[in-house]
Amino acid sequence: MHQIPKAAGWAAVAIVASTICAGTATAEPDQATTPSTAAVVDSSQQQPGAAPTDPGQEYLNAFTSITGAFASDSTAGRVVGTTIGVLVGCPLGAVTGGALTLPTAVLTPVGIVGGCIIGASTLGFLGGTVGSIVTGSPAMSNALGQQYNSLHSKGLIAQEVPNPDSAQ
Repeated sequence: MHQIPKAAGWAAVAIVASTICAGTATAEPDQATTPSTAAVVDSSQQQPGAAPTDPGQEYLNAFTSITGAFASDSTAGRVVGTTIGVLVGCPLGAVTGGALTLPTAVLTPVGIVGGCIIGASTLGFLGGTVGSIVTGSPAMSNALGQQYNSLHSKGLIAQEVPNPDSAQ
């Protein structure tokens, strides 16, 4: 039942690992550096209270925030979806499984119990998955936008490169 947040976490780890291995894109400052401001912007002179940021840790924090937002808001949908799936799947599986077990005897006890278990587990899983996606997606998209803006403001995500063919 908790496979989606776990899978999202592993996907985030894979993305972070590939980003760290490939190197990070650094954004250029939005304003042009003039000779009079070059001494102020010089990266070799750091402010005493400013600690250098670790890009890998910043990406990990961003992915943790995104998956945490999804996991927090998807719980209610997962519970409701699983409950509805079990309530619909058990009777549906009992009738279907009971009717398909033996061609001569319809609705055998073994078929009813087995069909109920299979139907409840299948539709419970699917209902929980759909419910968690429905309730977790808005929070995840909001967190995704916030973390993108945060990483962009720190210079860890470069601006989009304009396509020269789009001007035509």
